[in-house]
Amino acid sequence: MKPASVIIVLVLLSAVTVGAWVARPDGPRAAPVAVAADPTPRLPYVEPLPDLLVTPPNPLVFELEATPAKFLGSGVLTDPEVKLLADHGVVRMTGRITRDAKGTTLGVWRFTARADPRPALAAIDRLYEQGGHELRPTNHPGLLMRHQDNVFHGHYIRGNDVFRVEGYGPDSTSSISELTDRQLALSPAEGR
Repeated sequence: MKPASVIIVLVLLSAVTVGAWVARPDGPRAAPVAVAADPTPRLPYVEPLPDLLVTPPNPLVFELEATPAKFLGSGVLTDPEVKLLADHGVVRMTGRITRDAKGTTLGVWRFTARADPRPALAAIDRLYEQGGHELRPTNHPGLLMRHQDNVFHGHYIRGNDVFRVEGYGPDSTSSISELTDRQLALSPAEGR
């Protein structure tokens, strides 16, 4: 075969290939294809978690949900109390506090533990016991209510959470009973 014939065959093959590419709908005359991301991705629906804390009566003066570190120095919990809870597995804290014009303060708390909440409950109850707070009998199984004068702190377990109901001030005795009943109606204690 002569070199001229080889060149002619190669030119013809190239011409046929280019012609086929140009003639096809996805050749250089085709409209450019753009891939656009879906502006509204379809994520699975997740039911929002229910709020397991009631809001105490009276004007709200504090509300926060955060890690224990965010509560250090806040003044709503003592730093030793925050550290004690964190040392016993609490990884999330939620609190709501209200105060009336007479100075009665009511609060509800949710301390969420990474695993078993019983060590946190035992530690926080022991802290108040060592502080001179006496155990007060209640009609609520699983609730550990401690008081000293007109200061009340009740703790109980539900799931991985330790719940607290607290009150202090001139009208705290009657107010804490009502608040405890409301909180336990919403999030009942697990029996002990």
